[in-house]
Amino acid sequence: MQPNKQYKDGLIRLLLNNPDKARKLYCDVKGKPYDPNMVVEMKDLNVQFMSGLRNDISFIVDGVLVVFFEHQSTFNPNMPLRVLYYVVLFFAAYFQMGMSLYTKSLIKLPFPEFYVLYNGKESCKKELRLSDAFMTKNEPPNLELVIKVIDINYPNLPQNLKDNEAISGYSYFIFKMTNKLEQGMSFAEASRSAIDECIAEGIMPEFFEQFRNEVESMFALIYDEEMAKKVARDEGREEGMEMGIEKGIEKGIEKGIEKGIEKGKEQGKEQGISESLAILQSLKDNMSAHEIASQYSISVEQVEQFRLFAAAISA
Repeated sequence: MQPNKQYKDGLIRLLLNNPDKARKLYCDVKGKPYDPNMVVEMKDLNVQFMSGLRNDISFIVDGVLVVFFEHQSTFNPNMPLRVLYYVVLFFAAYFQMGMSLYTKSLIKLPFPEFYVLYNGKESCKKELRLSDAFMTKNEPPNLELVIKVIDINYPNLPQNLKDNEAISGYSYFIFKMTNKLEQGMSFAEASRSAIDECIAEGIMPEFFEQFRNEVESMFALIYDEEMAKKVARDEGREEGMEMGIEKGIEKGIEKGIEKGIEKGKEQGKEQGISESLAILQSLKDNMSAHEIASQYSISVEQVEQFRLFAAAISA
């Protein structure tokens, strides 16, 4: 299966997408002694799950399909439904079901275990169940999917994960960066400062030195997506669509989403709709940001704003 270049890897994939680190995380979560001989088969399902980033790690160990999801945004109670969609795609892709579903032979499947590494600010249940969404309750439910939620907010990591270098380092970095953003730092200042301090304090120095640019880029996307989603929710789904296609092409974007909408309407709704739709279509056709910026005489930053609006609307 070829990687889908449309999606960027999230931090969890940079940190954990290899057998050694996946094995260590699994043993720590299960409370098992680390076994270097445990066979781990990494799996890679090319889908975007929560945002513009690839934020899942999947592997099979001892007949168990283990899936970890990184979840930084506001808590979403629909996680079980999303994971159900994910696992159906996974089984279909990796066990080549197709017509074999109609044979007399039983298709053997690994036992699934799902985990969410959560560092949002809202309180969250330790376990999420698909059956919580059912309109009519029946015990036991005929269909169930269970997700174990692991709160990795610093400094309250579970005891069994405090010695896991990847998870504890990730938690500490997010803690530092969040504090700096709350103190009024710009995103660029906060990300650079948090990375510099982690390196100076010996928190995953090799990782941050190697992947500094990738980390800064992915967190810019995460936080900008959250901002775009909040605006879409405030304005309502309908108004959110208008933001994507009616905003002020010439004057609005650099002064904020709301001003962009107002000025876009003032300077000509028809022109704004036509050009905005063309840009959105170009993004859908996988044109690069530089190509789009050149074709429509706008900045690369403005193209990225279109990309974020489209992600927010489709979320």
